[in-house]
Amino acid sequence: MSDATDLSRLQETAREHLAQRRWDEALAVYEQILARQQAADEEADAAKTQSDIAGVYLAQRRWADAQALLEQAMPALRESPDREAYAVALNNLAAAHYEQGAAEQALTVYTTALELRREMGDRVGEAKTLRNLSLLYARQGNMRKAKMLLNQALVLAKRSGSREMVRLLRKSFSQLRRR
Repeated sequence: MSDATDLSRLQETAREHLAQRRWDEALAVYEQILARQQAADEEADAAKTQSDIAGVYLAQRRWADAQALLEQAMPALRESPDREAYAVALNNLAAAHYEQGAAEQALTVYTTALELRREMGDRVGEAKTLRNLSLLYARQGNMRKAKMLLNQALVLAKRSGSREMVRLLRKSFSQLRRR
């Protein structure tokens, strides 16, 4: 079996662990993947794996660990041709900043992610980032701005045909109304 096939299987195993919310098992597999990528001097792939690990840290509410790992990976992700991986990492970094009380830093990073999603023409990704920005504004008490951003996100999600995103945004609207 080739190393690429083996890595692909490991990545699938990690995703399966994530889907089942088995964080420690996912982390163990991602660490194996990362070690192989670093040994092979595959900087861009290793940075994406670091971002994946940071995503697990976010799920575990390990904000500082996620932030540190994302900041380490960010230069390689910024230079990588994989714009999706970079956009996801930006969103995750913004979330880590916000959860640690750095709302202004989160706003700056979310804005960068939003610009990137727009450049990519990724309407669903843009809607996700608008939703994240909306949640930030809602937590700061700016309900008018939060609702405006959610409305923009809903329009994009409908245009893209993403039923899942439309459902998520409607749920977000209902949560705003309870505040």
